[in-house]
Amino acid sequence: MIKAVIFDMDGLMFNTEVMFKKQFREALDFNHIDAPDSVIEEMIGCDSRRIQIFEEEYPGITEVMAYCQKHRVEYFFDFFKEPGSANMPGLQELIEYLDQKKIPYGIASSSYPEDIRRFVEYAGFKISYKTLTSSKEGMPSKPAPDIFLEAARRLQERPEDCLVLEDSKNGIIAASSAGMRSIFVPDQIVPDEEMKKYIQTTCKSLKDVIPYLENQAHMV
Repeated sequence: MIKAVIFDMDGLMFNTEVMFKKQFREALDFNHIDAPDSVIEEMIGCDSRRIQIFEEEYPGITEVMAYCQKHRVEYFFDFFKEPGSANMPGLQELIEYLDQKKIPYGIASSSYPEDIRRFVEYAGFKISYKTLTSSKEGMPSKPAPDIFLEAARRLQERPEDCLVLEDSKNGIIAASSAGMRSIFVPDQIVPDEEMKKYIQTTCKSLKDVIPYLENQAHMV
């Protein structure tokens, strides 16, 4: 039985991956760093510390990442002019369903905790998450399972009773390593052969997670 839900944030709750790709491309071009879009996509869903693996091939890219992280919040509010305009399809419907059913939920993200809070407050409706877990608290970033395991601990549920909602390869792998069920909600990532091995269920939007949860409840 699913007793708690764990949300990724970027590209899952909010449309920040489209924003990030645009912001990062502009910063790369400004610094005359000729990195392909595939490099940017590899950074989606992982901690900024992992960007260092690209530094040898693309000198200066770590500084670009640091710049983008520093100015991320102001870029967010410039990119998304109105509260709720960053929301991914089905976010409000799913949150309202979880609140109605009294299913606790948390957020587990590689973003800074203060950024997560500000983005959530900008959703245009109340998101009553029970816990917020960030890899910036000193945990290894995804695909390591640590952030999800810590989220489950804070939710006071066993990993096997938690459902992870993710849009990234690193997040899907991390959920599997944590021993949790997961749903892949596609955004910017097209699954490669390795990722396909870890995908358990796919939903087109967060709203489609609702019938999945209903079916799970009826199976008990």
